[in-house]
Amino acid sequence: MNAPRLLFACLTLTTVTLPAAMLPESQKIDQLLATGWEKAGVKPNAPASDDVLVRRLYLDIAGRIPTIEEAAAYKQSNDPQKRAKLIDTLLASDGYTSNMFNYWADILRLSDNVKGRLTAEAYEEWLKKQLKANTPYDQFVKNLLTTDGGVWDSGSIGFWQRDENKLDHLAYTVQVFLGTNIVCAQCHNHPFDKWTQMDYYHMAAFTNGMDTKGKNYGFKPEKSKQQFDKKLLESMTPKERKAYIQKMQAEQKSATKTETASISREDMQKVKQAMQDVMKPLRYTSANWEEGKLPTLPHDYQYKDGKPGEKVTAKAMFGHDAEIKPGQTTIQSFADWMTNPQNPRFTTVIANRMWKKAFGIGLIEPVDELTDSTVASNPALMDYLSELMAEQKYSLKSFLRVLYNTDTYQRAATTQEVQLGETYHFTGPVLRRMSAEQVWDSFVTLDKGNVDDSVDEENTRLHQYLDDLSMFLGTIQEKGPEGLVTIAKANAAKLSANQKKLDEMKAQMAAIKEKGGDTAAQSKDLARQAQQLRKETERDFLVGLVGEDRASDLRQGYSNKNPSKTLQRPQIDPKLLASMTKQQKKEFMVKYQKSSAGGKDINLASRASEQPSPARPGTFLRTFGQSDREQIQNASEDASVPQALTMLNGPVADILSSPASKLNQDLAKADSPAKKINTLYLALLGRQPNAAEQGVLNNVIQERGDKAVADVTHALITGSQFLFVQ
Repeated sequence: MNAPRLLFACLTLTTVTLPAAMLPESQKIDQLLATGWEKAGVKPNAPASDDVLVRRLYLDIAGRIPTIEEAAAYKQSNDPQKRAKLIDTLLASDGYTSNMFNYWADILRLSDNVKGRLTAEAYEEWLKKQLKANTPYDQFVKNLLTTDGGVWDSGSIGFWQRDENKLDHLAYTVQVFLGTNIVCAQCHNHPFDKWTQMDYYHMAAFTNGMDTKGKNYGFKPEKSKQQFDKKLLESMTPKERKAYIQKMQAEQKSATKTETASISREDMQKVKQAMQDVMKPLRYTSANWEEGKLPTLPHDYQYKDGKPGEKVTAKAMFGHDAEIKPGQTTIQSFADWMTNPQNPRFTTVIANRMWKKAFGIGLIEPVDELTDSTVASNPALMDYLSELMAEQKYSLKSFLRVLYNTDTYQRAATTQEVQLGETYHFTGPVLRRMSAEQVWDSFVTLDKGNVDDSVDEENTRLHQYLDDLSMFLGTIQEKGPEGLVTIAKANAAKLSANQKKLDEMKAQMAAIKEKGGDTAAQSKDLARQAQQLRKETERDFLVGLVGEDRASDLRQGYSNKNPSKTLQRPQIDPKLLASMTKQQKKEFMVKYQKSSAGGKDINLASRASEQPSPARPGTFLRTFGQSDREQIQNASEDASVPQALTMLNGPVADILSSPASKLNQDLAKADSPAKKINTLYLALLGRQPNAAEQGVLNNVIQERGDKAVADVTHALITGSQFLFVQ
């Protein structure tokens, strides 16, 4: 059989002439690269063909291969501006939102598998909306750092809920947004950089006041926002300003104590006991800033610049000082310092990340391990890209638009691997393997066609439940401690009776056990009854708080099963059915019904960005290297045997052979094996077979007949030309 030889067939590039880049910023980049080529004595790669370029643009921007119709529309167009127009169309599409969500989910380690899953889902939806709205990157980062309140106010609090350990969270924050790995300095002076453990704790003082526990909801009167006299603060010295703020905070604390003095400790204890289960839905749903809450050095601190247990104030590790302006909180000053164009790393890091996203390798590698001695492979270009990012007002879409419109991006990919430490002169993009999400979304395209508009749908059920939680919290705060005590007392008699029942059962068990009897069955029954009594107590308290109907909604909880996410299978082409004989139609429908009921482990109904984040271990996305979201950009692009088996024998192959898939409906329109294989090439690779491949294919068709189509399909979907972004 000759089909496997298709895996090694070469891709020939059509010689085309590169049009001049229309954008002056793109031309500037090409000029800086050309200067580097001349100095290094290298030549740029040949221009890529339309076949290669259209597929690359769809994969890089929309995260999927184009449909046959989309690729044909581009290649058949004679418009000299067709590339620029396609770039603009893709950047404005929901495919861009989906693709960039996958990118940022990997960097920000977005995960549903955390304690606050409700908040995690709201965080994911918030991120999609930010990407779709093209929120300027500096504002996006500020939004994350300074978010405050409940998840019903903004899903961005998921940024703070991601890590319970504040010191770990700081390390991730600095690595993501400033490209600097400081985690070693958390426990000791950095062995390979200048950062000390004291530097780390100075930085931690900026973020230490973010409380994500939310333990005191409803047990104390809600603290009003601190009101400061801004004009008075501006007239003060830093020392006077600090004393003034401390005085105001002390007065507010004293007022809070006075408000709660009328409530006995015993009554408050009853409230806490009654609300233990009632308050569970509010866990991991808030992030509230507490000004003045400083970190302390660890008990084993061993350096001379501080003592164990000593409190540490906020101070920036590098660059300009992070000045706290009048009326600002410490975290707001930190956000301003981080996103300031004067910050030596913030702009450089995001410009380098976006360059790597477009060209496959950064001007600085690794992208998140910058040091004072780091030098870009093309310093002049790196400086210009940083300037360009600021000029574009941190619009990632505008910045990427410039990169994709360069002549260099339009050139053939470099196929030789760039070894770590080698200088790459960017004679073209580098050859890259598709990410797990790109492979998945390409299969969705083969099965369903363009489903980009299904991305970023509002999760109605999520927002209904968030509204319920907001109402619930508002009711607790409105009732106040006195109101909660009243409700607790009203349920005290029943709570006491329930406890009496449990005590009686425990006594019976003890008596039986003393006589040597088996208490296993009674223990199980006791546990069941105890759980039931707790549920009854929770229900009674909830009803007393919010009423019967609202209590029922809260007790029902949130389910992430969103009916709107489920897409219908593509409609069967009526012309195709009309062309069939009665027997053919019967066989077709049998296969259709069978394929519709299959796919237990995989559902190509929606894009990767709409799937659980991350996917479960052992599923398609994880098999193909999707990040487990435990580390920053932890995805793998390595090939493996399980991947090949999944392609050949897994549910993907079954779904793509479904009569209802778009690929197979396109194949059904071709009336010979040769035409069907041509359709396969257009769908999977975006081109027709070249002369060398056609000779191999003719032999395969002659040997295998109708079975040649299945052989070629398997050969193509497991081959490098399908799995790589060329």
